Amino acid sequence: MGDLLMKLIFIRHGETEANNKGIYQGTCDYPLSNNGIIQNINLKSKLGQMNINKVYYSSLKRAKVTADMVFDFSKEDIKFLEEPAFNEIDFGKWEGKDYRYIDLNYHDEFQNFIKDYRTFMFPEGESFKAFYSRVSLGIEKIISESKGEEIVAVVAHGGTIRAAICYLLSLGHEAFYKFNINHGCYTLFTIYDESAVLEVLNG
Repeated sequence: MGDLLMKLIFIRHGETEANNKGIYQGTCDYPLSNNGIIQNINLKSKLGQMNINKVYYSSLKRAKVTADMVFDFSKEDIKFLEEPAFNEIDFGKWEGKDYRYIDLNYHDEFQNFIKDYRTFMFPEGESFKAFYSRVSLGIEKIISESKGEEIVAVVAHGGTIRAAICYLLSLGHEAFYKFNINHGCYTLFTIYDESAVLEVLNG
């Protein structure tokens, strides 16, 4: 395993109104639902005893709002950093559309996505391979910037956290859909200089 570097916590934002409706929400933003607000309040209580002094968050509003609700931007003992590398995957022309609309208007592409997402690129959007690479670079940036920190948090998205798990466990982007990431929950890794250990999933 090598030397211990840090604990790294990934947090998925609270549920949004788009999540409720089955809408593809990558780069577009929808407000948190009432349930999402409750999830964030509960998560704040769960993480209250952890000594987190650095928080990264994606540049999307739902992640930023969650970071503020859980950690409080007014706290001077926590360093807050916006990091677009942790934005959700770009669904391109599918942004803001639900599954029925996509299947009706992009039927062939949708079937290709279902058959093999590993090589798929969303129309005028991002491929899973490019997304995985983006998130991986963001993780390496955090590790290089945060050596010596006890616990570092990343407030992001379901897809981002899936990609992070795949990268840290050396599974590659092909394993993307082998994990479910719940809203308003955290995933905890212990980071060593030669490996990473998944300690908590959907805590």
